[in-house]
Amino acid sequence: MKKNRKVLSVVSLLLIIAFVFAACGNNGNKNGINDSKITEGPSTEIQTTEPQKKYSKNDKLIAMTFDDGPYSKTTNRILDTLEKNGGKATFFVVGYNLDGNEETLKRAIDMGCEIGNHSKDHKNLTKISAEERKNQIRTPNIKLKEITGVEPKLFRAPGGNYKNVTDEIGMPLIQWSIDTNDWRHKDASNKGRSAEQRTKELNQIAENVFAQAESGDIILMHDIYEFTADLCEIVIPGLVSRGFKLVTVSEMFDAYDLKLENGNVYNNAQVSTVEPAAAIDAGSYKVKTSGSILNMRAKPDINSEVLAKLPNGSKVEVMKSEIGWAYVTWESSQGWVNSAYLEKTTV
Repeated sequence: MKKNRKVLSVVSLLLIIAFVFAACGNNGNKNGINDSKITEGPSTEIQTTEPQKKYSKNDKLIAMTFDDGPYSKTTNRILDTLEKNGGKATFFVVGYNLDGNEETLKRAIDMGCEIGNHSKDHKNLTKISAEERKNQIRTPNIKLKEITGVEPKLFRAPGGNYKNVTDEIGMPLIQWSIDTNDWRHKDASNKGRSAEQRTKELNQIAENVFAQAESGDIILMHDIYEFTADLCEIVIPGLVSRGFKLVTVSEMFDAYDLKLENGNVYNNAQVSTVEPAAAIDAGSYKVKTSGSILNMRAKPDINSEVLAKLPNGSKVEVMKSEIGWAYVTWESSQGWVNSAYLEKTTV
């Protein structure tokens, strides 16, 4: 009996202790809810759905773009060079090259590159039916979404031919402001060329790019040629060493607060840092820029087609003008230029 009483005493003591602890734990909380879950103050972290920009309008940005791929052998070489130099690019791909190059596309996406649509079969969109145009545009978008999980937002018309069909495309059309003409120098078309001549051509094209390059430019190249892959090994580090950041087309327009709209054509994302000049008188002027060239455009619009590139110091004749722009004659070309970069001459 004594033994049983001792056991009962111990059990009773334990129950009393448990009751006391429970009462302390619920002190001030009549519902018995764990205070540790309700005494924390509200989070001070600011929640926002506005994405942070990777670059700013003060950055020296340029967009390299590649057409007609992907072609794993050469596209991967270009990706290697971009990766080594911390750069990205936009690849306008053709539908018939997608099969068999899926891993190359995924690698480009993983690197932060952008994939654009360059049609299904690289046909001239202005010379086919409306139904065929629809097929040429829709098919690559569907296929690319299946491969990469990302549907292209940008389009480049094969051969740059888009006259009278821009509204049917339903995407922003991206042209270019610097054409390397790399396809003219591909090895298949220059079989008799010596190694020395090939190297000379590579260096000459690269120097032409460096001489023209300005913030907001879009460079046109083709990632299906060994010549172009070799050219990139000169151009990409050369642009980086000159202070440029190599970004995608969309990143560049976003950084410069320029909206890409469906059906519109864009040659570059250049933003003038000079206040628009007042209308100027007709007469003789000299090009005076902080860079090496001044773009002559088809219209008084910074996104209009570039007709010619006027070297710094060129002499022009102003035919007419409006605020910020002047219509000039230079050699055999006529078009609009930013009048803030013209200096009146006395001759």
